[in-house]
Amino acid sequence: MPGATELKVLIVDDSIIARQMLRKILEDEGVDNVQEALNGAEAIEKYKEFSPDLVFLDIIMPDMPGDKTLEEIISFDKDARIIMLSSLGTKEKVLECLKKGAENFIMKPIEKERIVEIFNKIIEAKEAD
Repeated sequence: MPGATELKVLIVDDSIIARQMLRKILEDEGVDNVQEALNGAEAIEKYKEFSPDLVFLDIIMPDMPGDKTLEEIISFDKDARIIMLSSLGTKEKVLECLKKGAENFIMKPIEKERIVEIFNKIIEAKEAD
């Protein structure tokens, strides 16, 4: 995948299984630079340190839910590229996140084809910049 090795990706999910699955898909696509966060507060801290090109952000998490985390990251970096992950999130919550600046969303369980499709669009857009 062209450009994938230079990409920095942050995965934010309270589920270790979801994080591992997503990391494996990304690594299979040639992404070497992946960071993980367990919750919204950790995600914001890592975002500021790591400056990822792409964030996969779970909507339903304890402490700080994904929609609030999204708001915080967007207020810090209006150009942040964030893909929301949702299993329990309602359609309304997903739409709210898209209005607040999320680029796309993926329903759980995570499907490799969907991740790769969205990921390729991000790479193409980054290369066009």
